[in-house]
Amino acid sequence: MRKNAVTLGWLVAVTLLASGARASNPDTDSRAQATASTGGTTTVCEAGTNPGAPCSFSGDCTGGGTCTGISAVRIAARGLLTIIADTKPVGVGWASTALPGTCTDPNKSTGAVGSCENKDNSLLTLLLEFTLNGKKYTFAESFSRLPDGQACASPPCNFVVANWSIGGGTQAGWNQPAVESTIAERSLVTGTFIQLRWGGLPPAAESAVGAVLGKTATQRIALSRTDDVPICTDTTPCKLSATNPRFSDHSDGTDPLATVRRYKVDIAVIGP
Repeated sequence: MRKNAVTLGWLVAVTLLASGARASNPDTDSRAQATASTGGTTTVCEAGTNPGAPCSFSGDCTGGGTCTGISAVRIAARGLLTIIADTKPVGVGWASTALPGTCTDPNKSTGAVGSCENKDNSLLTLLLEFTLNGKKYTFAESFSRLPDGQACASPPCNFVVANWSIGGGTQAGWNQPAVESTIAERSLVTGTFIQLRWGGLPPAAESAVGAVLGKTATQRIALSRTDDVPICTDTTPCKLSATNPRFSDHSDGTDPLATVRRYKVDIAVIGP
């Protein structure tokens, strides 16, 4: 899903991201290169006048094409990816109806996350559902204190899921902080969006999904297509806006509910 530039990496999933955005990480070109490399294959041009031609950068593609395709790709399944992101400071429990009043809203004009969105308070759940050969599959994984699961020793802490080493290559990660206001695009400056395409799955999820799809030891699993699905369409309860006509946005500073987004995805096996 390339609009102007933002990946969650389950993705990321996920991911699942952007020019001018806070702590941006790989764009679609570099994410495709990382995924192709670790899957033992190459990137190719898409669109333009030389589609399918081997490339290293979009400059190698003519007629407006981009170096965002990957050779040796098998679309193994189509399904749904649901992303749930929440902010939960210490002391906010089952009966809590609001976050502390000191929690400020994210700021789109400056690209800043909310004041209570930090590594220790941020929760992320990824749910992948698909059907294959008449059987249904559901795999989910939840994360706290991303990317390494460790407490923040000295703020500011980095909660970006960067590319990670896997096998003989580098798997593509998220390109924005894995926090609620980023998933809601409320801390992304105007003109930047979440991108998930070619994001790699976390290792545990990739192993589980790969076993179903018949992935070999040297192949990778990635999302080759991601289309945003309307999941919440009633203006007031969903907190819809001009920039959000489609999902449940609860990234305001004191809102205790989680932000939820859903995507149609193609699940691809990468590599010969």
